[in-house]
Order: sequence, then structure tokens, then C-alpha cells
Amino acid sequence: MIKTLFHRLRQNRNNKPSLPVEPACNAPCIFTDVLRNIDTGLIILDTMEKKVFFKNAHAVKILEPLKAAQDYDGLSALLYNDMDPLLQPGRTRSRQTIIHYEHRVLGYTVYRIPGDQRHVSVFIQDITDRHRLAAIDEATETMNNIGCLFSGIRHEIGNPLNSIKMALTVLQNNIKKYSPEEIDVYFNRISGEIIKMETLLKSLKNFSMFETLRTSDIDLAMFFDNLMQLMGADISAKKVEIKIDIAPDAKRVMVDPRALQHVTMNLLANAVDAMTETPDPLLQVSTQSRGNVILLTITDNGCGMSKELTRDIFKPFFTTKPHGTGLGLVISKKMLTQMHCGIELISEKGIGTTFHLTLPKSATKAQRGETVTGKPRENQPPSVFAC
Repeated sequence: MIKTLFHRLRQNRNNKPSLPVEPACNAPCIFTDVLRNIDTGLIILDTMEKKVFFKNAHAVKILEPLKAAQDYDGLSALLYNDMDPLLQPGRTRSRQTIIHYEHRVLGYTVYRIPGDQRHVSVFIQDITDRHRLAAIDEATETMNNIGCLFSGIRHEIGNPLNSIKMALTVLQNNIKKYSPEEIDVYFNRISGEIIKMETLLKSLKNFSMFETLRTSDIDLAMFFDNLMQLMGADISAKKVEIKIDIAPDAKRVMVDPRALQHVTMNLLANAVDAMTETPDPLLQVSTQSRGNVILLTITDNGCGMSKELTRDIFKPFFTTKPHGTGLGLVISKKMLTQMHCGIELISEKGIGTTFHLTLPKSATKAQRGETVTGKPRENQPPSVFAC
């Protein structure tokens, strides 16, 4: 689409004014009118002659506050960092970039026109209102989550505290009457409630364990080999068969290895617990390549869950386990979100449960600027693209 619009625009600009205008609609003229009047800013730069080839009225209006970004040099300086991705093979667009200027928020994306190394196009919009609404939604969601979290903490700590208080009151009033065996019953009850609170506090500590994530290139085949050294014996001891199938074209991802280990260990442990009553328990792990992501699938043939349970499974403090905290999946989802990953649950009662994790692919050697031998390419002077 960008290529077609650009060629229509260039064709129209090259038309001589003396040419007769046909009564019928002139296609290049129509495309030019569309580009000039759309409510999205469009800029096309000529990187060879170092000039602004085209700038529609909306782009002029949006860039007006940015006094330094009016000509080719100013636009080149503004967009210099967004040109690097376009130098990589197969890349035709940059990431979306957001600029905060005074009280306005601008968003733009840079495109390389396919088959044209000379021109670069930029689509720019004023996203101030959208950004403000998103911030309000995020703040509202955060407050709701905090309220839910505090409510859960009050409940999960309040119950053990009440139990401890009652046990101590009974002991205080009857300690001289009770035998050592009866006193031990109450002390054991108090100890058990303290352990519950300790478990909750450890889970809350895990919630903020990896606030600063450090993503790196991870080989999932090696990752699960190492993970099985930690968990394999326990899984085998529970008579669970495990099959791991990491596809050769779907094994390199960009994640924090500590966070991914925490997530997968939690999911595998839950799967093993769900197969306690299954005659032939089977746990399967596999990967598939899906565009820019890797689909990591973990499936068990355990007890499964009803639709009602699946709706609540990611809520804080919701658990089906007698001694669970209800924070394992909440923490896992938080970690995955921080790594730009996703998680989806599919479960059927009496059949089993499947978790689908979407993990961002690692860059290929060509995209990382390496040769087949893994050595970096020779440094080349950066091309100047502008918008």
C-alpha cells in the first residue's frame, strides 16, 4: 500500500501542468488528494538529495511545536535511532516511537518503501488523548488490583491470626488443667497457622522477585534439559511420563531465564499435582514457530477444570489446593507480561489442561549483524534516513 501511494504521488508530481485534465477522475491526482488530506501525518524523505520529498498538511500541523524538526536535517536527527532496524535484511518498518513534548504526545513509525532504497516514509499522529485515556485505564486497573490484593492479604493473614488468638486464649485459661498432650495439640495448631503465613509471605516476596528483568537469547532445548535435571527425578517418582519436543525452528527466544524457569516450574508442578488420580499420567511440552513468536505448549491429562474455574484461575488468592496460596499463576502471568510474553489456558474437566505461552523469537544471526561464523560484520557508516 505504501509503495503504491508513493508511486502515485511521484507520478503526479512528475506530471507537467500543461497537460490537459481529463473530465474523468485522474488516479494520481486522487491519490495525492488522499495523502494531502488524511488525518494522519505523512512525510516522505529523499535520502539521496537530502530533502523533504513530501509533507502533508496534517504532518505540518503536528510538527509545528517541534521547531527543530521542520527540514530534512532536523527530521533526520529526530528519527536517526529509528533508522537502524530498517538496515536489517527483511525489515521494512521501525518500532512505534512515542515523543513527549510539553503537554503533547506524538507517535510515529518509519517505513522503508519496498524496492526503493532512496526514500523513507513516516506516519505520525498526535496520540495525546489516546495516551491520556490509556493512562487513566491503567491507573484504574492498578487500583482495582491493589484493592483485590489487600483484600486477599487481609483474609489470608486474618484467618491464621484469629486461629492463633483463639488457641492462645484457650491455653491461657486452661493451661493448668490440660495435660502435656492436650497442650501439644494447641501448640501444633499455632505452628501450622504460622507456617501458612510464612508461605504467603514467601509468595509475596516472589511477586517482586524479578522487578528488573534481563532478557537474553535462550535455547529452549538446553533450557528444558537443565530444568529436567532439577525436576525430572520428582516427576518420575510420581510415575508421570514426560515428553519434550522442541522444534529446531522454534527453540530460540528472548526472555529472562530466571523468570521463565520460575514460570515453567510452577506450571509443571501444577500439572503433576493435577494428575494424581490419573491412571496413565502424561505431561507434554512442545514448541511451534508462529511468525515473530514461539508457541510453548504444556499439556497434561489430569483432572482438568470447569469453565467457572478457568475464569478465576488468574485471580489473586484463588486456589483449588488445600495448602495453596493462589499466587503462583498471578506471579507467572506478571513475569510473562513484563517480558512481552502471553499465556492462555485451555482446560476441560476430566480431560486435562493446556497452557500456551507466546515467547518473542530471538533475532537471527543476519538480524544481529553476524556472519555464519558468528563474527560481527565490518562496521559500515550508517545511512541517513529522515522524515
